[in-house]
Amino acid sequence: MLIMTIATKPFASVLGVVTRIGARGFAGVTSLTKAILHRREVLRLTELDERGLKDIGLVRSDVEGALATSWLDDPSTILAARSGARSGVASARRAEGVRQAQAKAPAMKAGPVAKQAVACSA
Repeated sequence: MLIMTIATKPFASVLGVVTRIGARGFAGVTSLTKAILHRREVLRLTELDERGLKDIGLVRSDVEGALATSWLDDPSTILAARSGARSGVASARRAEGVRQAQAKAPAMKAGPVAKQAVACSA
């Protein structure tokens, strides 16, 4: 009985190590496969014109920059970060424009508005 206990512990620990190594290797293969698939999809973005890229919040240099990264890296994460940064800047500009418009609105309402007659030639 004592021999069986001693023999199973090292086998169990070896099995655990092999399992952990296999899981890490599988995760690496999975992330590499996702990176390659995403790279192919980002390559399809190069077929869009400038207007199509602008609709999704990108410019051509963003796509080219993402594709210039290593084959092991996922270019879609770079594009998502760049698009998100642009949308953040755009929303800040919109908010500032709304704030300025609201600040000007009371000044416009303060004075009387004179009606002007418009002549039409028939």
